[in-house]
Parts: sequence; C-alpha cells; structure tokens
Amino acid sequence: MSYIGEMRKYVGHAPIMAVAAMAILYNEEKGMLLEKRTDTGEWCTPGGAVELGESLEDALKREIKEETNLDFTNAKLFDIKANVHMVYPNGDEVYYTDVVYEINDFYGELKHDGESTQLRFFDIHNLPDNIMPTQIGYIEKFAKEKSV
Repeated sequence: MSYIGEMRKYVGHAPIMAVAAMAILYNEEKGMLLEKRTDTGEWCTPGGAVELGESLEDALKREIKEETNLDFTNAKLFDIKANVHMVYPNGDEVYYTDVVYEINDFYGELKHDGESTQLRFFDIHNLPDNIMPTQIGYIEKFAKEKSV
C-alpha cells in the first residue's frame, strides 16, 4: 500500500499535502502521451505521489513504469506547480505540489495499468477537451512553448 493509502487509515478523507512527480512524455512524430483516468474519465499526464524516502527521480521512474510500462533515459525539469487541489471521487482531498518533467527519450511496449482505461499520443495542437483541470495549465504551457 502507498504512503498516502496508509495515511488515509488515520485521517480518512481529510485534506493532506503531498508531492507528485509528473511527466510530459513527448515525441515530435507521435505527440504528447496522455492517459485516460478510470476514476474521472479525464485525460492527464502520467505520474503520481512520491513515497516516503523516495527521490523525485525514483518516483518518476516508478510511476512511469507502473502507468505506461515505459522506461526513459533523460528527464528535464519543466515546471513546478504548488497548491494543486484535488478532491477524488471517493472524497479524498489532497493538496499537491506537482513537479513536472519533460521526457523525450522513452522506450518499451506501451501498456496502461488499472489507473487508466487507455494511453494515447495527441498532437499538441489537437489535445482532447477533457484534460484534468489541475494539469491543463502546464500542458498548455508545454504546447505553447513547443509551438514557438
């Protein structure tokens, strides 16, 4: 069980703070990789909460492997977004600090896990309408910077 899962035993649905390592996996030919969440049906970038004692880089590797089955060699810091407020469908409330990385060198057989219903590459000029509201800011910022 994850650290946040363990905490929920004690705090229930009360607000907690956490740090998340998020990834914009981007390839000029394929586009930006997004996953469609099982809980909300929204599109989002792969990533998730950092566990106790885990570095951001290790969390990023673990989350990308779990959610996409991909590995990567280089991750470049892209953005940091604090006070990302999430209320999950089950009532859990989290205030995240998202540390967002750009990854261009990834490999492996693409396969989603139970947190998503599908993985798909999108052209950065034709992104889906239902992107997770907490991520739309840095996704649009990325698309704008790549368009210049």
